[in-house]
Amino acid sequence: MSDFVLKIINEWYVAKACNGNEISVQIIPLKRQQSTINGFKWVEVGKKVLLSSGQEVELNLDGRSFYTSVNNLYHLT
Repeated sequence: MSDFVLKIINEWYVAKACNGNEISVQIIPLKRQQSTINGFKWVEVGKKVLLSSGQEVELNLDGRSFYTSVNNLYHLT
């Protein structure tokens, strides 16, 4: 089971912009702290994108696109 999860996390995807630019990205979990009776625990609340430069950006609500900067929309292929 852990090998399967590791494979998903380490998999690289290609994201393409409208102008034809392509970049390599990884999909990583977006985790937040949740308060419980026993203290805090980390829970996955979504996904975000790790760019090859090391910058992390959040996915849009559709789960298949993201912005790297203003007016730079990329779609996962």
